[in-house]
Amino acid sequence: MKITQIIICSTLALTLFASCNNSGKKGESGDSTESSGGLFGSSNDKEDADAIIEFNNRLVRVENSHNTYIRNFMNAVDGFEKFVQTKLTNPNAVAIPPILITPVIVGGMDNLKAPSSLKGNYSEWIDSLTGSFEALKRIHKELDAYKSAEDWKEDKGKKIEDIKVRALAEINKNRNASKSLFDALKPEAEKAEEKILKDHPYKDQIITARQLMDYTQKITEGTYQISDMNSFKATLESQYKELETMYNKSKDNPIKDEKFASENRRFTSFNDEINEYLGKLRIIQRELNETGNVSESNLETLDRSTQSVVSSYNSFVN
Repeated sequence: MKITQIIICSTLALTLFASCNNSGKKGESGDSTESSGGLFGSSNDKEDADAIIEFNNRLVRVENSHNTYIRNFMNAVDGFEKFVQTKLTNPNAVAIPPILITPVIVGGMDNLKAPSSLKGNYSEWIDSLTGSFEALKRIHKELDAYKSAEDWKEDKGKKIEDIKVRALAEINKNRNASKSLFDALKPEAEKAEEKILKDHPYKDQIITARQLMDYTQKITEGTYQISDMNSFKATLESQYKELETMYNKSKDNPIKDEKFASENRRFTSFNDEINEYLGKLRIIQRELNETGNVSESNLETLDRSTQSVVSSYNSFVN
């Protein structure tokens, strides 16, 4: 089994809307200023909400960087294993070894700590996330050295299997730590976001975007759990109609206040990504009608479109 098929659906981490209002925060002197009312009952409530959202959004950047790195690594292992098998079977075959590119890591783990208002094993989960990722990077370097030295010619590619086993162990640790973090954080972060969004001038558009993005994730996750093609086809048709209805309502409800012109452009870009996603769904529907099946390449294209939706949503609310 290919390593990319073992972990079929990575977490898509989401930025939450952060307050741009600095009232109620401590001044440079360290004294807390008085809240002027409005979104929060007290400055402490606002500071706690801001701290939780800031932690969530930093964790999102870490998570999405890890996600990108893991996907790249898994594809590298699959590609290299295919190359080695080809050359071992036919030494004269024309085959180009894949370039094992290390993605740029955005959003480091340095000094990442959960706010004191959050209760849970956050420190333990963050340590597990960090440790597993550093271990995976070391395995990646080991794979690169093995490839560069062409040691596979001596051991007939046996080390690749060992690398896969050790890499998957670290990937599972990383994904489990990530799941624990976001499972614990999600309800607290959503409550913090509700406080920040109260009476917000484009609250409706933010909520609509979240609902659209959540639904694309639900649809994509369903494509990795297909047990019966006829049932999947019927479900996908229903989901497509629902998403299309949601999209039409969203694009017909722009942020009208000219003060938020740049925010409206980002909201429009998000809606455009939803429209692109709908296009990828139509490709899958046509394939189902023509062949009764779905190709792995079209599922991967849909998954990449989902990633683009999440990225555009994060750009909108960040």
